[in-house]
Amino acid sequence: RVASYTWILLATVLFLYIASWVQHRRHQHSIFSRLGIPHVPPHLIYGSNHILRAPGALATDVIGQWIQQYGKVFGYYVGWKPTLVVADMDLVKQVLIKDFHNFTNRPKLVLDVQPVVDTVVGLRDQRWKDVRSVLAPTFSMMKMKLMAGIMNHKIDQLLAIVTEKNARKESVEWFTTYQGMTLDVISECALAMKTNCQLKQNKDEFFVAVKEFLKNALNPAVLLALYFPGFATFLSFVSNKFSLSGRMTQMIVNHLKTVIAIRRKDLSNKYVDVLQLMLETAESRQNNPGDSAATDVTTTATDKERPRHILLTDKEIIANAWVFMLGGFETTANALTYATYLLATHPQKEDGGPLTYEEVRQLKYLDQVLSESLRLYPPVVTFTVRESAEDFMLGNTLVSKDMNVLIPIWQLHRDPEQWTDPDTFDPERFSPDAKAGESRHPMAYLPFGAGPRNCPGMRFAQLEAKLTLARIVKIFRLEVCEDTPTSLTFKICTVTINPDCKVYIKAVPRESTPTLF
Repeated sequence: RVASYTWILLATVLFLYIASWVQHRRHQHSIFSRLGIPHVPPHLIYGSNHILRAPGALATDVIGQWIQQYGKVFGYYVGWKPTLVVADMDLVKQVLIKDFHNFTNRPKLVLDVQPVVDTVVGLRDQRWKDVRSVLAPTFSMMKMKLMAGIMNHKIDQLLAIVTEKNARKESVEWFTTYQGMTLDVISECALAMKTNCQLKQNKDEFFVAVKEFLKNALNPAVLLALYFPGFATFLSFVSNKFSLSGRMTQMIVNHLKTVIAIRRKDLSNKYVDVLQLMLETAESRQNNPGDSAATDVTTTATDKERPRHILLTDKEIIANAWVFMLGGFETTANALTYATYLLATHPQKEDGGPLTYEEVRQLKYLDQVLSESLRLYPPVVTFTVRESAEDFMLGNTLVSKDMNVLIPIWQLHRDPEQWTDPDTFDPERFSPDAKAGESRHPMAYLPFGAGPRNCPGMRFAQLEAKLTLARIVKIFRLEVCEDTPTSLTFKICTVTINPDCKVYIKAVPRESTPTLF
């Protein structure tokens, strides 16, 4: 009888807990109704995330359908969390630039995963501003030009692979090849790690591990924490300690700790990579106690007489080198794959009319090709999200405190009100004449975001993409072959839009330099 009462009591407590949870979740899901904002009807557990992540669904298509149905400002839920989609370009400018003070932060990380919490992606408020301001000089165009030597060496290897394929009368699968090259570049630049990913490709353990990490970044643990935030602390511990991504990350962190220690002991070597630039930028040798960004004063064995204000901790340097590697790998490989595919399927753009000497010198048409490719296929499509610091009137819409605001880059880039024939590949959109006469909204083209929280690695990515594509089309003519897909299909595992098919394109040696030059 006592056991019976115990079970009845437990069942009652469980029922009351579930009823309380359901009531609380329904209250969370009522915020858009209370604010009078059109929204996607939410599922009790998933919100609308199950629609975005349904098998065979593409988030860009789903959001596009919702814009058609609910308008340019509407809401949906990810688990319990409300997300406001803003496709009105005037309001986009408010969020990213004019009212950045209220939209400074990206959403809080679902899991407290190391080392992303210490990166420009995960940091918030004043600490993000401090770290971003310290890192900014590292990514200046002058500093990025120093990386050209590493890039060209890896491009040499790429051209050798393409030449060998051509000699065997084989077409090139460009996506995997570009992935290998960009990972080789970014590993040496950001991690001071020499890899052979483009030579070994899927036989290289590091190459496979990084691809798996990105493929599974939104893994069941993350999704569970999205839907049930109470599990986040436990899931963070499990992810950091036991997951494949956690083990790979720890390997990279340990490697970077060793490299940093070696470089601080041996100051005679002049290293040229992003990691070294970060180390040099992060350490101020001038006494400046008033610097709000300074977090520590320390000395090394070789420089004990002169205190240095460390603007970044080693933990933050390592974390940002790590995130720069992840951010600079797949996005650039995607951009190069799409540009290569577009040139091969639009040969008239590759072998267009004669150009002036000035255009040849500055490779203006190549810039146009890359710009148009980035318009059609932006590097990231669901990453431009900001969190509202306070209740805020955005146009006629009240954005509540802590609400996420998502900018749908794919839809902005293909808005027919801004772009004539938006689905057509037309590099002339970015010609000097077109730019001079355009009345296009400044927020219609955001491949790297906008405002103070735009992509810090933008110049690095542009330089790498331009160098690679320029050297390829100077030597080879890109042509479709029987294995070239008639149209590209896509998948979005995390925030990047990747080809969901093999991108085979033939590279035929040229007899003369193309008019792109």
